[in-house]
Amino acid sequence: MDISDLIRRFMCRKCQRETSHWPILRGEVPRSKKSLQGASYSFQKAQVFQCRECDSITFRIDSMIYPGYEMGHSHIEGSQYYPPLPFRFKPEWYQELPESYQHILDEVYQALDSSRFFLASIGTRTALDQLVVEKIGDVGTFKDKVERLCSTGFIDTEEKDMLLIGLDTGSASAHRGYKPDHEQMKIIMNILEAIFQKLLVAPLRKEELMAEAKALRGAIPKRQRSSQRHRTEGGDTL
Repeated sequence: MDISDLIRRFMCRKCQRETSHWPILRGEVPRSKKSLQGASYSFQKAQVFQCRECDSITFRIDSMIYPGYEMGHSHIEGSQYYPPLPFRFKPEWYQELPESYQHILDEVYQALDSSRFFLASIGTRTALDQLVVEKIGDVGTFKDKVERLCSTGFIDTEEKDMLLIGLDTGSASAHRGYKPDHEQMKIIMNILEAIFQKLLVAPLRKEELMAEAKALRGAIPKRQRSSQRHRTEGGDTL
């Protein structure tokens, strides 16, 4: 078998995107073989991969099934990665957030990477609630807070509805044992990141841009008054 047949593409934690990975070590896991129906059986295969772009290392265990009939080929039933592959990468503006929020959200992203969606859902509610309270104060229930956030102009009605859905999901996880699935968790994180970008990141960038604009204004030559310009132009023609 050619080595190119063993190269795998998956998300690289360091490159922050899907990349090709070389297999640098592989072998069957001892005592992992289990008999199934007939002559078929399962076993585990361990592999160590190295990213071809950044050289980072990932350990993978494949759960294999061998069908048991002549000329049959084993196939991968499932794979586990260590460290776990990223559920999603943090947005490019993440480091602009205050450390207090990063401490909460770091644990949310870590829970997502380990498919702990129950904990991640509760964590998103905590982060969103803290953000809302910072903006308008602790004024009652989640719904009361979001209504006030909208009435004071921080968010529009569509964003209000999205935020309430995100908070309700976290509450359902905290109080009713609701565990979102993979796709639902993506939606929750899309809502969270959109709200954080609008309420925290966009205002900071606006302040920075305004400061740069004021500095630029100071560097622009002032316009001459019309009378001065005419006299100068008239003198040049004499």
